[in-house]
Formats: sequence, C-alpha cells, structure tokens
Amino acid sequence: MIWQAFKFDVGHLEVNCFMLGCFQTREAVLIDVGDWSDEIPRFSEERGLTVKTIFITHDHYDHIQGLPKAVQHFGAAVVAGTSELQGATVDRVVKHGDTLTVGEHTGRFVDTSGHTPVGLSLILPPLVFTGDALFAGSVGGTSNPDDYNRQLDNIRKNLFTLPGHYEVHCGHGPSSTIEIERTHNPFFV
Repeated sequence: MIWQAFKFDVGHLEVNCFMLGCFQTREAVLIDVGDWSDEIPRFSEERGLTVKTIFITHDHYDHIQGLPKAVQHFGAAVVAGTSELQGATVDRVVKHGDTLTVGEHTGRFVDTSGHTPVGLSLILPPLVFTGDALFAGSVGGTSNPDDYNRQLDNIRKNLFTLPGHYEVHCGHGPSSTIEIERTHNPFFV
C-alpha cells in the first residue's frame, strides 16, 4: 500500500474531509476541510504525517468552513481552482491538467465543473477525490441544463476514462469505484 488515508465527517452537512499521506515521506494532503475537528490534527500526529497541502475541490461554504483553522494549524499551502475562497488565501490556483506532488507520488487535477463554475477532481492513483461532482449513485446538483450537461460531459470525459478499480471518494456519503459509477450510476446508464 502506497497511501494511508482517512475520512473525517465534518460540519453539519457531513462533508467528507480526507487526509492522504505518502508512506515513504510522511507528507500529506488534506482535501475539503468542511469544518475543523480535533480528530484531524490528532490523526496526523499519531501517524507522523506532515500536512503540506490543502486542496479544495470547489468553493461551496460546506467544503471550506474549516479552512482558516487548518491553515493556521498546519501552515499548509492552499490549492484550489479559484483564487476566491472566503476566509483563506489560495497559494496556488490550478486548472485541468495541472499536477500535485504528495511525497513520492504525483497526481493530476481534472475539470469536473458544473455543480459549480469551477470544480476540480484530484486523481492520485488509484484514488479519485471528486468533491460534489460525482457521488456514489448520483451527481452534484446544478442550477441549469447547461451546467448539468457540462458536468456529465466532464465526468464522462475526465473520470469515466480511468481504470475501473480506481476508488471514487466523494464530498458526501459513501465511496465507490469508477467501474460501479460508470456502469450503474442512474445519471449515466
């Protein structure tokens, strides 16, 4: 196993916040800090992980409420698809195709916008962090048909082309796999 990962259910909307650490270097990334929980730093300390990066999949408040405390505690760089995140400075604005290195591993960002005007998923093989773009058995809500179609097209083009065994870690609810979502998600079947 190359990663150690943990999911924290945070905030009143039960956002999935993830910490993913490289076994070799002990460097970690924190994904979607929907709220702050003492469980987050306790987990990193118990496992000897150093959070160097915080990635935000999209700018909805339920995914960023804990961001100021996380930045204060870890001193980590904030990475997002937009420079506008309430309550925090974005250190690196990324776009589709950009990469992120966590320890000895490199992942890439892919466009999964539609739920929000700017939305990115992070692929760190064999894991995919989709925020609110793709859920187990569903997709994130959109405000109009154009956004809905754009989101489905982005998921088809940028996620469903991945190997089927890749794990899909969503912004809310249970995790899944690319194969399960590609063949059984009612929004695509």
